[in-house]
Amino acid sequence: MRRLVLAAAFLGSCAATATTDEEAVERYHRANPLFDQGRYGEAIPLYEAVVSVRERLKDAHYKLAYCYEARSEESRAVEALERALRVDPQDEYALRHLWRLYVHRGFVGQALDAARRLSSLYPNDAGLRGEIARLESLKGKP
Repeated sequence: MRRLVLAAAFLGSCAATATTDEEAVERYHRANPLFDQGRYGEAIPLYEAVVSVRERLKDAHYKLAYCYEARSEESRAVEALERALRVDPQDEYALRHLWRLYVHRGFVGQALDAARRLSSLYPNDAGLRGEIARLESLKGKP
């Protein structure tokens, strides 16, 4: 009897996870047309729900960050990109977008960190090395 109860509980948890996953996919498909129409405020809660369940869906992270940035909520955009980087620390798009946001906000130290992380992926990128040198010189100024 105990095994039957445990099996039922396991199957119930699997069904709940599948439903949640299905809901996330459905929300993602509802959010994309809103995003395409520039209705970022309406898309944000849908993308937030998606990334809370399907954290490996990079496109949802990117679009969420873009939505926040378009609404001048750059700190929330940064949070969305940092979440994407916790899933994939070598995500080039997220690193480049994060680097740009930090530069735009005047956060030299954070921009430098993002540029260095990106440089570890592209050690021969002369333009990136130049940007790191520029940021290092800015960081040294009072």
